[in-house]
Amino acid sequence: MMRMDVKGVRVPALGFGTWALRGRQCADAVRMALDVGYRHIDTARMYGNETEVGRAVRDSSVDREDVFITTKIWPDDLAYPDVKRCAEDSLRNLGSGYVDLLLVHWPSKAVPLRETLKAFSEIKAAGKARLIGVSNFNTALMREAVEECDTDIACNQVEYHPFLPQNRVLGLAREYGMMLTAYMPLAKGKVVRCR
Repeated sequence: MMRMDVKGVRVPALGFGTWALRGRQCADAVRMALDVGYRHIDTARMYGNETEVGRAVRDSSVDREDVFITTKIWPDDLAYPDVKRCAEDSLRNLGSGYVDLLLVHWPSKAVPLRETLKAFSEIKAAGKARLIGVSNFNTALMREAVEECDTDIACNQVEYHPFLPQNRVLGLAREYGMMLTAYMPLAKGKVVRCR
């Protein structure tokens, strides 16, 4: 599978999202994805399936070091102590000592971004996340994260497809040396149906 270098870390270019998957269906789907060659698995605390994702990775024939795992922390948990607690909880759920990418799931209106990113940076410095990033951030929030909070953001995960190209977000991500991760790249099937 094609990989790209992001902030010194090799990242598989194609990932398997687990948003709507729960229980055994999630574990089976992740195992099958790994069997057919996926090496990037995306989950989130809010999805309620980190335990199944972790079990599937452990039960697969693929070494943990060869699987790039992304998880995310929900806006209700972005205060400094909550980020630390949630990150530890995610590691327990995943059965791993680290995640490859830890994301702010959505920006919070209640918690200053500087406070959140301080906790994220400390988690990275402790080796519990190889990379840190954001999700659903517009260009103003991206600038705040990188320039005002002086944080080494590796990724912005956003809805991205032919009907929502996100050109400004993509341009700024490139300027900052970030990857842009696309979710819903087929626009819930609309791309396939459009001829």
